[in-house]
Amino acid sequence: MQAYLRNREFRCLSIGSAWHAASFQGEQVLVGVLAYQLTGSTQWVGIAYALAFLPMLLIGIPAGATADRLDRRRLLPRLELVQIIIMAVMAALYAYGFGSLPLVLVFTFVSGCVRAMVHPVRLSYAHDVIGASQLVGALGFLSVTSRIGQLIGALAAGFLFEYRGAVAALIALVLFHAVAFVLLSKLQTGGQPKEIIGVPFKETCIEYLRELRHNPVLWRLTVLASIVEVFGFSFATALPELAAERLRVGSDGLGLLHGARSIGGMLAALALTYCGALNAKSMVYTGVIVGFGVSLLVLAAVPSLALALIAVALVAACAASCDVLVQSMMQLCVADKLRGRAMGAWVLALGAGPVGHVEVGLLAGFAGAGAALATNAVVLLLTGALAYAVVRERPL
Repeated sequence: MQAYLRNREFRCLSIGSAWHAASFQGEQVLVGVLAYQLTGSTQWVGIAYALAFLPMLLIGIPAGATADRLDRRRLLPRLELVQIIIMAVMAALYAYGFGSLPLVLVFTFVSGCVRAMVHPVRLSYAHDVIGASQLVGALGFLSVTSRIGQLIGALAAGFLFEYRGAVAALIALVLFHAVAFVLLSKLQTGGQPKEIIGVPFKETCIEYLRELRHNPVLWRLTVLASIVEVFGFSFATALPELAAERLRVGSDGLGLLHGARSIGGMLAALALTYCGALNAKSMVYTGVIVGFGVSLLVLAAVPSLALALIAVALVAACAASCDVLVQSMMQLCVADKLRGRAMGAWVLALGAGPVGHVEVGLLAGFAGAGAALATNAVVLLLTGALAYAVVRERPL
């Protein structure tokens, strides 16, 4: 058994994160299907997903600084409690007939604000309890459990929405966060770096910007992660149209597609878990970016649900690998006291996602979902080739 699996705190963090991820993926399914049903437009799906990730850009820097300043152990369950309140309010509004596109957009933005805080706190806390030597494997396992949760959330939300309606699906999301809250409340190991205690918040943010400016490895990783986020992860915007128009399936079929995302990501993360202290991470990362582009080309052309599920799983495997590799490299290229802010840099890269979701929505509206996916695939292939040339000259 891997050493991190014997760590009680890490096991608790992993299982709690799985239930958090179940709600996140269920929310992705609900937002996509509601936006598409209310408008019949992929552009609005793109806008809805963009609003979910816009907070990453707006509060990525303060979120990373906050993760370094506060006790991460206490912060994690409190953030889950906030998510419970948000989901419960949304369910109540839908139950009383206030469901509308503006409500969906506000809901996804507010929920995104909380998630922008969760990411750097959770990932830097994993380093707190595991350490640097096993970080790639630990983050890989954390991704595995999260993908299992995403699978549960996607299938539950899709089928509940199809057969019981939006309120039932939202109540399920509330329950997922409630389970995560209970589990994360059991964490005992503190996660507050002593070096930052008493440092003013403004100085914490300035130190983060200084590190980003003067650390070439962190800067290059942030740029690469931003490009991958824009042209890779935005593929989810095309899924509702792909499901409804080409594959001729309902919200349960869309749930299956998101479930395939979870399975693909889980398998990739599981592989990284058993790689341990992976060598040549930067070279592997560039290869995965190229694979991301190839798998998007396949998804752009699939004619049936069965093939679409396989293609989505391949896309998600590349996406999960990109996340685990860049998260570990970012944390390992900075001092311990900056690890939360390093994950803030990753969240900042996620903040580029709204550009991709809007871009896919506009392209899909103009030329179809397949053309939008193919266009982004070509950009990723070029990015991977360029990144490979940079890595050969200046290893990350």
